[in-house]
Amino acid sequence: MNLWNLNALFPYSYCALRSQVLIRFLNFDANWPDYEYALTVADSHLTDSGIVIDSRYRLIAPLGRGSGSQVYLADDIRLRRQVAVRVLRKSYADDPTFLEEFRSEAKKSITLNHPNLVPIYDWGEQELPYVVTEYLSGGNLRDLAESAGSISSSQALLIGIEVAKGLEYAHKRGVAHLSLKPTNILFDFESKIRIAGFGISKTLANFSSVDTATLEDQRYLSPEQVNDRRVDQRSDVYSLSCLLYESVAGNQSSEPSHNTGDGAPLSDRIESNLELFGSLATPLKQASSEDSNERPNAGEFLQLLIKETSRQSRPEPLPVSTGLGLEKPIPLRDDPILTDLAKTPDNDGRILRFFKKIRRRINRWIWLILMFAVVLVTVGAIYFASQENNDIASRIIPEVTGMTVQEFNEIVGDYWNLQEALDRLDGTLPGTILRTTPEAGQLLVEGGEITYFVSQGPELRPVPKNLIGIKLSDAEALLLGAELTLGQVTDELNEDYPAGVVISVSIREEQIPTGSPVDLVISLGPALRTIPPNLVGIALEDAQTQLTLEGLQYQVIEQYDGSISQGAVISVSPESLTPVSRDAVVELRVSLGPPAEE
Repeated sequence: MNLWNLNALFPYSYCALRSQVLIRFLNFDANWPDYEYALTVADSHLTDSGIVIDSRYRLIAPLGRGSGSQVYLADDIRLRRQVAVRVLRKSYADDPTFLEEFRSEAKKSITLNHPNLVPIYDWGEQELPYVVTEYLSGGNLRDLAESAGSISSSQALLIGIEVAKGLEYAHKRGVAHLSLKPTNILFDFESKIRIAGFGISKTLANFSSVDTATLEDQRYLSPEQVNDRRVDQRSDVYSLSCLLYESVAGNQSSEPSHNTGDGAPLSDRIESNLELFGSLATPLKQASSEDSNERPNAGEFLQLLIKETSRQSRPEPLPVSTGLGLEKPIPLRDDPILTDLAKTPDNDGRILRFFKKIRRRINRWIWLILMFAVVLVTVGAIYFASQENNDIASRIIPEVTGMTVQEFNEIVGDYWNLQEALDRLDGTLPGTILRTTPEAGQLLVEGGEITYFVSQGPELRPVPKNLIGIKLSDAEALLLGAELTLGQVTDELNEDYPAGVVISVSIREEQIPTGSPVDLVISLGPALRTIPPNLVGIALEDAQTQLTLEGLQYQVIEQYDGSISQGAVISVSPESLTPVSRDAVVELRVSLGPPAEE
């Protein structure tokens, strides 16, 4: 037997039977899979269960009650799972302004997806406004603190970090809680920490005055909420500091959390208990500042808490409870919230029991056969009715992928309203149809709109920008990696790049279709130089000037020569008119005149 904790998911007083237990058993219902779960309520009237909201959520037992709503453990009939359903009072259902904000906040909250937030599965307002969330069986922070008396500062630091993560995620998406309390901090059976109540708690807070809030609720409101000043997301940070303070201080935390004239501000009480809070005191004092402008936001508070982990001892496991502790049973049919939903005639229970007995006695396979037969009859009726009804004309959209626009128009004619759009796809020819919206095979009425996408050719690929200055083999590898090909290669003499290096790219576009060739120009290196003629016999300075103009270097060797005047060139090596590479060294032998006589 598996026992689940039915503690409240929101700020509620418990109102279910102590004898409720969750059990697994075989073949509870002939239509349910083996070992499907069910909830039995011992010592309870049969009329207490079975109320169904929105033809989907069958209420099982109340979990808790708040100022504006009540939470129930329920079965999701469609998905066969247990959920928590929060049902709002009828007074809110009659307020159009409330319903408008309720819809807005519910739409935003259902998009939140974070490990530290209780996920919202569904919401609606068919009979009464309601919100469906995951059912967590590990209780809440208030249960934990009351059972343990208090928790250590290291345990509170762990809780604060996880809650701050969830707040930071929600705040970045423009969603504030504004009603954060210990009963909103929930645990699953693995002690993982979640925040409940996003969206609906804010809406209820906006439509409830501070004066109508319970004393317990006011303990966690920020000063700006109590004094009706401008409220922002940092009010959640203040509320988090209050519940962390209360969890550690235990019985010492009976004073209001804000300065209402009835007690010291929370930051002063933290200052007076530095030894109790340890390194947690510093971030708590900042988060509990009376001035919201001096308060950190959720992300900053998270960093402050993480910074203090190095100075805290390793926390003990959280003493999460998974047993039942529910008191003060209230029959669902007597619940004032559900007066518009519950049907109370005495015959209701008898009829319900009668049909349950019949359903238990019918074999599952018989039900499947009957359902299959009903489906076949329904489909056949729809088909024959559609054949006979000439007022509703529709056709199946044909498969046109690969056709030209002209071919497509010839097939379709003017039966549908056609809209053209352009797209690219590798392996397709320009001008052919890629796909349609709606897709081929779907039924579309006459005059309906079809958007067909015409190919402009393969997808565009960026041309690598670092081709110039690299070797041809490296350039080809880059082009293949970009799903392009090497085009025509041209050789050119170039004074700036050595031979075999890419010096220019023929493509000027930044993107070209997949597989397009890219032409490259490769350097042959600098042009050959010719040693100037008639260097022998001229002055050394003139020979040096001519060699320099040709881009050649020279080496001067002096020697005595009686036949050549001093300072004139005797010989050149290599000889004049010889082709040489640029920067080649030419040897110049220069006369020193006749040798000195001894």
